[in-house]
Amino acid sequence: MHRGKKLDDAIEKELMLMLKEGFEHSPITPKNLHDRLKHRNLVKGGLSTLSTANRKKLIALYTEEQLKPLSLNTKEKQLFANRKTRKALMAKSAQLRATIDSLEDKLRLNTQTLINIIQEVKVKTPVKIEHLLAPHLIDLTHSE
Repeated sequence: MHRGKKLDDAIEKELMLMLKEGFEHSPITPKNLHDRLKHRNLVKGGLSTLSTANRKKLIALYTEEQLKPLSLNTKEKQLFANRKTRKALMAKSAQLRATIDSLEDKLRLNTQTLINIIQEVKVKTPVKIEHLLAPHLIDLTHSE
């Protein structure tokens, strides 16, 4: 069992591992961290072992770092802070899925419109349009 600075170092090392493993596999919460530390026989006390000001600050710092890529809005961060994590993430996931679907539809429509324009320009003008297009667009026009 570790104490003091040695325990602080072990906590930070565990937090780094949890951060590396990602939110899906290892969400950083005091409870999850404590369970992992107990499992590794680094602590034997209760959850209050993590409740010193420095340790709370350290956990909060790593939690914030882990949540950064999720782009949570203020309400979702508050849900997470209040331990309604699953609800916050499910809401964010649904919102992101809807956004992705909408953007994919727009991209598909815009790409098809662009291909139609390119084909019209090729047919009706002497302009060598291939010189103006990105390579992936040239490939798309040839496959259409």
